[in-house]
Amino acid sequence: MAAELTEATQDAAIARTAIPASTKSLRQEFAQTAAEVDRTGSDPAANLRRIHDAGLTRLLLPAAYGGVASAQALAADLPLITDVLTEISAGESATAQIWSIHLVAARLIFGGALTVDESVRAEIAHGLLNDGMRLANSAAEGGPRRGEYHVTADPVEGGFRLSGVKLFNTGTAGATYTITPVRIRGSEDKGVVYLLVRMDAEGVKPHNDWDNMGQRATGSGTITFENVFVPARYCFPMAAGADGLTGPSSVIGPFFQLLISATILGMGFGALDAMAAFVRDHARPNLPTLDRAADDPVNRLHIGRASAALAAAHTLQRDASQMVVDAETGAADRGTCAVQMMRSKTVTVETVLDVTSQVHGLAGGRATGNKYRLDRFWRNARTLSVHDPIDAMAQQIGAFEIHGAPPVPSVGT
Repeated sequence: MAAELTEATQDAAIARTAIPASTKSLRQEFAQTAAEVDRTGSDPAANLRRIHDAGLTRLLLPAAYGGVASAQALAADLPLITDVLTEISAGESATAQIWSIHLVAARLIFGGALTVDESVRAEIAHGLLNDGMRLANSAAEGGPRRGEYHVTADPVEGGFRLSGVKLFNTGTAGATYTITPVRIRGSEDKGVVYLLVRMDAEGVKPHNDWDNMGQRATGSGTITFENVFVPARYCFPMAAGADGLTGPSSVIGPFFQLLISATILGMGFGALDAMAAFVRDHARPNLPTLDRAADDPVNRLHIGRASAALAAAHTLQRDASQMVVDAETGAADRGTCAVQMMRSKTVTVETVLDVTSQVHGLAGGRATGNKYRLDRFWRNARTLSVHDPIDAMAQQIGAFEIHGAPPVPSVGT
């Protein structure tokens, strides 16, 4: 058995080296239909199938379950994962956000954060690899504080009955299951548990009310759970106990935030691709002495600056991603890791909002045509960037610099 795992681990390492080339190809492919995805707002199921067909589902799972992840850990290979998300998002960002939620759910189940029966892990791994299973995450609630969970499940014979409302249920439109943090009535003091809920179960009622200006195809609407039965085997306690979600050693917050940030960064690279292509192939020069917009020094200046700023943000993202990996294994301080994540996300959001706002100014009047939908880059970035405001992150960075005080662990830090 040990020899088989060693061989599987070696094969996984080889497979991971092929992933960057695959994602670059998907970036180009998805960009061809991204405007239509934005126009219709429909679930990008075809794109998600292509991600699976390219072998990227295996990155969700460790070798013991047929995957190619380098370890059975939440943040294993995070620098590679954030690079993958950035590439996919540069092609089509709703696809990237949905896949990131799919990834989060899988990593919670397989990465050690949750206590999950091995038979359930085997069942889910088979579904992910062979049956096209898609996972979503139903976390947010409408309470007064971010990251607090009050929806409650009642213990019943054979499992639990779940009732309550969850907001921003990204990716549930095409999902097989959604994983949702709740409290068990009578055991609220034991903290949050996660329930794995079939989307076609009786009592699961999507409102289909996602009608926001950006990330239109993510289906991030409201779901009401009305007395939904969940088998006991699909109840997953936090492995670290009551404070497992936001405890001093948990990296769930930095891990999740970097996935969001990587998706936003991809929007900036997508805007850069579109801006350069439009200037090269369609725009007219600003100066009458030039024959081509591509030779206009003003266009070259702004596009060059955008490229440099995005590259710098990308480098910081890779550094922060590796620090999360190190913090999970104890090789780095968790507080410093959270600060580096917030530095990365702050720079990314500010850079991407700036780059995406320049598209029409450089591409010219033709670029405002609705058939191009070049405004989608800014709309998508602005929509996802307010998931967790960077002003709150910047002040926590400042507190760290002034007082040496690390951020209080949360789902946002």
